[in-house]
Amino acid sequence: MHSGRSRRAKLVAAGLLIAVLVAGAVGVSKFRAANSPSAVIEENSTSGQRGLHNPACESVPSDSVAATSPSPAVASARLTNVVQTAAELLRVNGAAWGPQVAIGTELSIEEAFARAGSVPGDAVVADMEWLRQAQRDGLYDGANRSLDSLVRHIESTTITDVDLADHLGPNWQAVMDVIGTVAAIGFDEYVSKVRTSPAMRAADALDIRSVVRENAVALGLQTEWDGAQEVVAFYFQECSLAALGQREVNVSVEEYMRDWDLAEALARDAVAAAFAADLTSDDGREQIEILARGLQIVQAPNEFGPDDLLTRSVDPYENLHPDEVELLELENPFIEGE
Repeated sequence: MHSGRSRRAKLVAAGLLIAVLVAGAVGVSKFRAANSPSAVIEENSTSGQRGLHNPACESVPSDSVAATSPSPAVASARLTNVVQTAAELLRVNGAAWGPQVAIGTELSIEEAFARAGSVPGDAVVADMEWLRQAQRDGLYDGANRSLDSLVRHIESTTITDVDLADHLGPNWQAVMDVIGTVAAIGFDEYVSKVRTSPAMRAADALDIRSVVRENAVALGLQTEWDGAQEVVAFYFQECSLAALGQREVNVSVEEYMRDWDLAEALARDAVAAAFAADLTSDDGREQIEILARGLQIVQAPNEFGPDDLLTRSVDPYENLHPDEVELLELENPFIEGE
């Protein structure tokens, strides 16, 4: 339905709660898998446990250099360095289409990017920006491309401020700050904070986010809006896949994945707020603050007083792209989405 970068393909078995949970929070196929000649091999292979460790999903000590807020002025240079480091890792260790088919020291492209970033969130943004440029340059137009051609493209890729604005919108620095905040906490710790947090989300957060998206579309920023939201989706997809590989067999999948969808929704809310912060009139400022507040409460719950109007509600399908929700509704008219 969509290209390798653009959106996760969700295969939902309607009526089966656990399948819905897995599809909503994890996705069945990867951004790249949809366009990879080894997609079937990667998704069905049962050999190896390469997906258990993803450095991009781990927490960063609060007193470390990487945890400090990096200067926006060097963000593009920093991301270019991530791309070049990923290329070097692929050349030194060898490249594989996916972690499940890697032999010996070989790395998949995702693994190389995950290992290349030192500042939280950089690996995910750099990976997605390279993939955007690769598609722009036609590398995903045919089925006969070689893995070496992808590695060569990574080696030649640079990332500029203009690239980031084209990808994440005019407020790309603020968007990256939110992604970095979540990534610095680490996936497991972030989900744990969401689970133990008091009610933090406005009941109409999804409606507000939809309105903010409509405003972005009206300003000609639909592609950039989708790009920012897709970085969030990619982070949660990669980290969810890694986390699922660590589940103990005596823990049900449903319990293990509890609040994963809420955790992603809060990150999407915060990214939406960052995206639109400088594009909103004074009348809409309160809505932006409402979207940003959920993640703020998760980070520092003691700094906010109780609010009976806040909830822990999340639509099971709200982390899907609207086009995917529409497709699911056509396939199953009983599905309700945004």
